[in-house]
Amino acid sequence: MNPPKFSFIIVTYNNPDTIGPCLYSVAALTADPFEIIVVDNSPDKRTVLAVNQFRASQVSVNIRVIEPGENIGFSRACNAGARVANGKFLFFLNPDTQLINDAAQSLAHCLEMHPSAWAAGPVLFQSDGTIARSCRNLPNLGRIVLDATGIDQWLGAYKLLRFAHDSPRKVEQIIGAAMLFRRADYESLGGMDERFFVYFEEVDFCKRIKEAGHEIWFWPEARVRHLAGRSCEASSVRARMIFTLRQSRRKYFEKHFGTFGAAALEIVNRLEGLQKFPVLALLSLLQRNQSYREKAQGFWAVATGIAPRI
Repeated sequence: MNPPKFSFIIVTYNNPDTIGPCLYSVAALTADPFEIIVVDNSPDKRTVLAVNQFRASQVSVNIRVIEPGENIGFSRACNAGARVANGKFLFFLNPDTQLINDAAQSLAHCLEMHPSAWAAGPVLFQSDGTIARSCRNLPNLGRIVLDATGIDQWLGAYKLLRFAHDSPRKVEQIIGAAMLFRRADYESLGGMDERFFVYFEEVDFCKRIKEAGHEIWFWPEARVRHLAGRSCEASSVRARMIFTLRQSRRKYFEKHFGTFGAAALEIVNRLEGLQKFPVLALLSLLQRNQSYREKAQGFWAVATGIAPRI
């Protein structure tokens, strides 16, 4: 039997409500031969049960589930899925995404049109139909300072706030919610760096692509819906995610900018925590808002360098 053209790799963690619609969208809209590989990091069987319900209703779909038995993190799970993939292209999707069109074919067309391109990402739509910002410049200390202080909300030097989403273009970074690579290219770079448990693994991968002299493309012909935050930022763990993101960012700086860069970034992290904690704490008291309370806990952890309890 001929190998599939596409291997969809979906890393899950407590996603029983969103994985079904994601899988159905892949099955309904992907015209070329494909396989689906779900790597489930969940502590229980609810997500796998949802996958099995899909499997029972779509018996013609080639789908495999990998259960590590523990939460091995996003990067390791991506690599675990890639190791057993047979497709020419690897399409990494978050479980809180849904294809709107045959995004796999469109992104593959992008890579075929641009042989120097090693990664391509679609336009992402939020649940209300608005376009989500999915492209950024690669981080450096100056850009992180602008982001941490809020100045980048006006400049857009890091988060590309005035980015035009109506035409394809080369970019420095696409977010990991939906990314397509040639399998050979992914393997040649050694896959995701497993030192990143979650967050900044795709940033690191994009930087390595650029350093190898290749391109990353934003390709709006491919369209994906993203229910942002549903994958891992549930309210019960929001504080830890705020802390973990900045820890991963520090690892990125240590890897690419050395000890001095990591130390400078840590100062920025601590100052950001000290700046945002009192504001969020006050808002949580005034508005009795659980989200503000959890964010305040997260930024207090950033300010002190002590991981929050969950």
